[in-house]
Amino acid sequence: MRKPTKHLDFELNLVPFIDLLSVCICFLLLTAVWLNIGTMNVKQAVGGQPAAETEKKPIIWVFMGEKGDLTLEAKDASRLPAGLRKLTIAAGSDGAVNAEQFDQVMAKMKESEPDLRTALIQPKAQTSYETIIDLMDRFKKAGLNDLGVVPL
Repeated sequence: MRKPTKHLDFELNLVPFIDLLSVCICFLLLTAVWLNIGTMNVKQAVGGQPAAETEKKPIIWVFMGEKGDLTLEAKDASRLPAGLRKLTIAAGSDGAVNAEQFDQVMAKMKESEPDLRTALIQPKAQTSYETIIDLMDRFKKAGLNDLGVVPL
């Protein structure tokens, strides 16, 4: 007896498979473009190395109040007098930062501690960008070039 031969001629529909692959390729290309655009080289300003290797440089922390007052706190500033290590500058008459008093204090600090180059500003949530930028400009005029804004 002879075995009946199976019919080996059949059709395979490849169109859905090709459609699926084309959609996957589109997603791959789009995500590759987004990843390329979304990257940014950032150098960490403070704290990128272990604490033992970190050279202690004087830093001024500026805490901005809600009504325009500033609290200046100097860290690792050995030559700075005790009266200038932590002080509060009251707000001006218009509720903004008292620029004249701030400039005087910064001149005294820079005179006492010439190595002072870093300032970190910690604003409140309601502080306007204009106030932060103005404060950064005043730090630049005083000779502090390494500036940073601490996240809220």
